[in-house]
Amino acid sequence: MFQDIAHEQIVETDARKELADLLYKNVNGVASLDLAMRIFKSEGPLELSDEDMAILRPFVEGGFTPAFIDSFNSNIINN
Repeated sequence: MFQDIAHEQIVETDARKELADLLYKNVNGVASLDLAMRIFKSEGPLELSDEDMAILRPFVEGGFTPAFIDSFNSNIINN
C-alpha cells in the first residue's frame, strides 16, 4: 500500500480478509457474497471479471482512503 502521495514509499499489505469482510457486510447481493468469498479464500492474484469490477471498484472508491484506492488501482493495472 502506498504510504505517501508520491507513491515512493510502499508497504506490502495483505488486505484480503479486511476487504472481503467489508464487502460481505456492506454490499447486497449474491454476486457480492461470491466475490467476498473468492477474495477471502484466494491465495494469490485473483482473476476479476467485468461484473466483479462493477461491484468492487465503486465500493473501494466510495469507502476507502485515497492511499488504498491508488494502491488498489495500481494492483489491478499491474496484475
